[in-house]
Amino acid sequence: MGTLPHRHAYKSDRHTLSQGVRETMDLLDVFKPNIARLRERKDREGLVRALDYRKDASVRRGAVKALGEAADPALLDLLVKALGDPDDGVRYEAVEALVRLKDPRAVDPLAATLRDPDGDVRFAAAWSLGEIRDPRAVAPLVAALGDESWRVRTEALLALSKIRDPGVLDAVVVALGDEYWRVRTEAAHALGLLADPAAEEHLIAALTDENWRVRREVVRALGSLRSERSMEPLVKAIGDPDENVRREAASILEAMGSAAIVPLAKALQGETKEGRREAARALGRIRDPGAIESLIPLLQDQDPHVRDEALIALGRMGGKGVKPLIRAMKEKGFSDLSGKGG
Repeated sequence: MGTLPHRHAYKSDRHTLSQGVRETMDLLDVFKPNIARLRERKDREGLVRALDYRKDASVRRGAVKALGEAADPALLDLLVKALGDPDDGVRYEAVEALVRLKDPRAVDPLAATLRDPDGDVRFAAAWSLGEIRDPRAVAPLVAALGDESWRVRTEALLALSKIRDPGVLDAVVVALGDEYWRVRTEAAHALGLLADPAAEEHLIAALTDENWRVRREVVRALGSLRSERSMEPLVKAIGDPDENVRREAASILEAMGSAAIVPLAKALQGETKEGRREAARALGRIRDPGAIESLIPLLQDQDPHVRDEALIALGRMGGKGVKPLIRAMKEKGFSDLSGKGG
């Protein structure tokens, strides 16, 4: 099971009293439950009673956390009740505690928590449903894609990608046009996991996204489809302005092996030197002699880095690639090609 990201502070703690004043009040309150001691003694009844201590939310938080560590399904009702606590921190802890139970009965209460007034609690609820991966959570998670918080929308997409219900395709496609780039990135990731050909045209359109992280994830998603139609867009992505996108596209085409030789050969004639360089590098790693004729013209490329990649690629071909390689190296001034030179 994954770990729920820790909150920096609970809203109810942001205006707490000074440490000295708090310690003094604690001493005066002889009825305040000592969570550390109760945990040490494994006093479950005492921890359960602490859930009703209304004077200090931190006590209830500690009690929920300690009870959750027991991971006992018998505590389900108590932890579900804690989801209605007036303190956002208690509700947050209750979400994580319920996930630990691994009890399918927790799905509906957690799904309802996606409507909690606190954004962090809604985020935790989306995370928890992704951990449980129950199909019953699909509809509430799809609804959460309209949440006002981008963190909730992103986490809801991640949860949906873990459940992998093909029925969410249309909703995820809509999220691909979200106003925030992190949400769009997660939407592309989810579409890649769904690997539904129906998403292909939407992914191709998203290759023009303004954010390079989104474009890189779109390239990965297209790679997961492994269709002939996606080859041309992937070749265009080799000429992307961002190095991360270019290398991702080249890596995917390279993984396709000999089937990618023709589209990569087209990329060798691209307008950008970066794209030509990535295409040459990918062809060299594929090592298919069928690419030799396409690589030879690059030995005269205006860019020295493109020429170098073409040389390296030809060197990896062996056989038919040796003659043009030797000729090009001689032109570069390598007089001793025997490997015996100093």
